[in-house]
Amino acid sequence: MPFFPRTEALQARAASTLDVQALVYHTVIFLLALVALAFLLRIPRVLARFWRLSEWTKGHLLGYTHNTGPSHTTAISFDAATGYLKEAGSSQESHSSYDDPKFTAMTRPQRDPNRLLPPHMSPNPSFLRPVVSLLRCRVAPGLSYAQAFTCLGYLGVLLYPGIYRSRGPFIDINRYGYLAVSQIPFIFALGTKNSVIGMFLGYGYEKLNFLHRFVARIAIAAAHLHAFGYFYKWCLNSNFQEEIQEPKIYFGLVMLLCFDGLLLTSLSFVRKNAYNVFFYSHIIFLSGVLVGGFYHYPQLLPYLYATVAIYALDKLLRLIKTRISTATIRPIPELGLTRVEIPNINNGWRAGQHVRVRILSSAMGITGWAEVHPFTIASEPGNPEGLVLMCKKAGTWTQKLFAAAATSQTERGIGREVKVVVEGPYGGPGFAMFNSYSAAVFVAGGSGITFALSAAQELIGSDLRSESRVSVIELVWVIQDASSLFPLIPQFTAMIQRCRYTRLSISVHYTKALVGNSKVPGVLPPGLTLSPGRPRLISLLESTVSLAVNTMGRDESASGMIVGVCGPVGLGDDVTKSVGLVDPEKRDLIGGIEMHEETFGW
Repeated sequence: MPFFPRTEALQARAASTLDVQALVYHTVIFLLALVALAFLLRIPRVLARFWRLSEWTKGHLLGYTHNTGPSHTTAISFDAATGYLKEAGSSQESHSSYDDPKFTAMTRPQRDPNRLLPPHMSPNPSFLRPVVSLLRCRVAPGLSYAQAFTCLGYLGVLLYPGIYRSRGPFIDINRYGYLAVSQIPFIFALGTKNSVIGMFLGYGYEKLNFLHRFVARIAIAAAHLHAFGYFYKWCLNSNFQEEIQEPKIYFGLVMLLCFDGLLLTSLSFVRKNAYNVFFYSHIIFLSGVLVGGFYHYPQLLPYLYATVAIYALDKLLRLIKTRISTATIRPIPELGLTRVEIPNINNGWRAGQHVRVRILSSAMGITGWAEVHPFTIASEPGNPEGLVLMCKKAGTWTQKLFAAAATSQTERGIGREVKVVVEGPYGGPGFAMFNSYSAAVFVAGGSGITFALSAAQELIGSDLRSESRVSVIELVWVIQDASSLFPLIPQFTAMIQRCRYTRLSISVHYTKALVGNSKVPGVLPPGLTLSPGRPRLISLLESTVSLAVNTMGRDESASGMIVGVCGPVGLGDDVTKSVGLVDPEKRDLIGGIEMHEETFGW
């Protein structure tokens, strides 16, 4: 019998000598070491990404460059009479017949064997491809096994300081407070637009958002364990009222209430239906957490100073990335979106990146100027129209933007000029280079076509400059109504015309049955097809692999296939599933299949 009391006494003595603050600090260092290790494993891709000096400026700062040499870009202008886009120097009639040899020629000239090819570096060894394919599978809509295991691994690391030599959550109270505050810098680093962690790992902030939310929930849970532990202790000692009146306890309660406010206003329902509430409450409650922390416990200051430094760096970089310019807005009713052209910004982004836009116009309402919305860039760098956005009507702000553009067209027959504040670019493919792959497949749903347009046009331009390995491009667009194709036929046609070495195929699939006098495009150019129903993605992916392998020269080696998807979460899940079902032999034949996802939602 005396053995057990003695053991408990030893445990109590050991726990009392444990430096909990040092334990949490070492856990933070371990997490930073894991980030550093992940960066070291990515160094080969980093070197390949920045293979020449001109690559260092791409995807970081928006700007304007004068095109002094011959342009490979076909200008697309707006026809006010029809409301459609058209190729510059052409008429609407020029798109009804396609007897031009540029369309009908099936043979393509040989590429320059001495062209400057970008280096390709696979993110993982070939023997890990089956494992990577499994990790892409979905646990839940929009959540992969890789993301789930990342969250579980992070939780496992934080459980160590939470339970190591602990006598219980209501006895070792302070360790949970240390743990909660130690995660605040990580929450900011994962959630800011210029994520420090994302910079090192090659991920945009939107790719790290799942981990940002997960870490925040862990911190909130730890904060509540810390607070309720003290509440329980004070109630047992019958001194709750005396303790709660202490100034440092008051500021601790401010932190706790702000944590609760962050949790409630970050729920999916709030983010989707009241984004401005979510956005501004984040600013208020996070400020409350920082202020409360400064006065609650002096030992917390190093973590709070680090948080302020991360936030200040983000604000500085956002200021550097901000441009004020004049844009022309025009409605495209068939697509239910507004086309925004900013000619004074024509360079500095990569395919798949997005910008955050603020419209400075009375047409947006009294508070419209205060709202900032993200949109994927729909044009390639160097485009004569500059930076082009296609803003879908998906809320009050975008509906006002469409109405402003439609009013200007009715009154003047031309677009409306408005002042815009553009911040970015953000996101994108990170360390991956689309032009380093042997083949590319882009699947878009609805307004996700903006990503596919930008990516395909950038690849075509790279190929014309002899800077691309891509031999086959497949663009798949899934829409509800077949008539949505009309406004983009000229642009699709221009893209097909530009392809000299690369094979471009554009397939449009509509899911809504034709009724009554539904408009359906008649004659389409070779390379552009319109079909009912959803695309058969597995067969399309496998046929693209075969075509790319057959197209490559004798001296060329396969460098993989990139599959990009932009659209609803369900579409991203379907494409991911299809990629996983591709024949392993074909997958290895092309050199592996990588994915890049841009999905709607928060």
